[in-house]
Amino acid sequence: MSQHLKNREGFALPMVIVVVAVLTAALAASFSSTNAEITTNAAERGQNRAFDIAEAGLEQFAVRRSASWCVPVNKGCVTDPTKVDSEYTRVTFTNGYADVVARRVRPVIGTSNAIFFIRSKGVDTTLSGRLNAAAGTVYAERTVGVYAKWLTTTVDVKAAWLSLSGLRKNGSGTISGVDECGQQSSVAGVTVPKGDLTVAGSFSPQGSPPVDTSQTMTQLQAATDINWQSVLNGGITADITIPGGTFPSWGQFTADTSYWPVIRVHTNNYSLPNAGRGMIIADSNFSISGSNMWDGIILVGGQLTSNGNNTTSGATISGLNLLIGGSADTASVNASIDSTSVTDATANGTKSYVYNSCNVTRASSSLQHYGVISNSWVDNLASW
Repeated sequence: MSQHLKNREGFALPMVIVVVAVLTAALAASFSSTNAEITTNAAERGQNRAFDIAEAGLEQFAVRRSASWCVPVNKGCVTDPTKVDSEYTRVTFTNGYADVVARRVRPVIGTSNAIFFIRSKGVDTTLSGRLNAAAGTVYAERTVGVYAKWLTTTVDVKAAWLSLSGLRKNGSGTISGVDECGQQSSVAGVTVPKGDLTVAGSFSPQGSPPVDTSQTMTQLQAATDINWQSVLNGGITADITIPGGTFPSWGQFTADTSYWPVIRVHTNNYSLPNAGRGMIIADSNFSISGSNMWDGIILVGGQLTSNGNNTTSGATISGLNLLIGGSADTASVNASIDSTSVTDATANGTKSYVYNSCNVTRASSSLQHYGVISNSWVDNLASW
């Protein structure tokens, strides 16, 4: 063997060690790079999910928000947000939650609505949303915001009792359009189409005027500012639907004085089971018997029959199916709702139907909502 080759004896082992070391370093770097990429992608996906949650929470709050909707997660929502600096709630989803805060930045000025900035922090609580899997407590977050006006839509009250299908009043009692709350001007006590009021017995209407029969059916239909078809199609979200749900007991109302639910009644000839408060939307015929009392709004598609010594404080409108194709006494109501005629409302016995603007406002709180101001969306606020 030559001297040159002898000088290279033992070269293979160091070369193998060097190659193994280089390959090991390359493999470790590859694993590290892959792990970093996986972590980065997981974080990005978590951020995207958090963004979706934040956006969905803000939208639900803006559209569905009400004092009762925020319960039982927390009671940060109020009946009238224009009276406070801010309100808040947590909107829960299957993959996380959104903490939503509406902070007032401008109060009501004259006829101009109050302006709020609504901030929604979305948190992705899924396993893949964890930014630190070892700690297990740090989740992906994203905060969005938007400016919005508080829109005070409510029911336009024309009378303490407006009956498009006419009214038969038997017995004594009072129907008054004088605001029991003392906040608004008086409205009519009773409003019916011209010539469609029948009175037997002692009757003491009050209001401005006490009885309004000046409009024809066509005129009164045009003046009744309610999109009844939209209401029947779900334009007003119900808290309780009957059948299916259970009408709240009197005990539920007394236990929570802030409880003013929207109750949708699909059952024809349904009778008010007990006293309460809120908004009742009855598709067809509805009755109130005995000494039951109701504070708020009653909207009846068909005939409203009131028997006994009951009292309603707020606003009552009956015969609303006449706005969507029904005709009084002779023609059937829209077949998709009920197959009966829209006959005169009937009030028998001693009763009191009075206008109360405060109860109308409370009962229609679900109609009031935040209206987003265009071009004010911010999609990456700082989270805290």
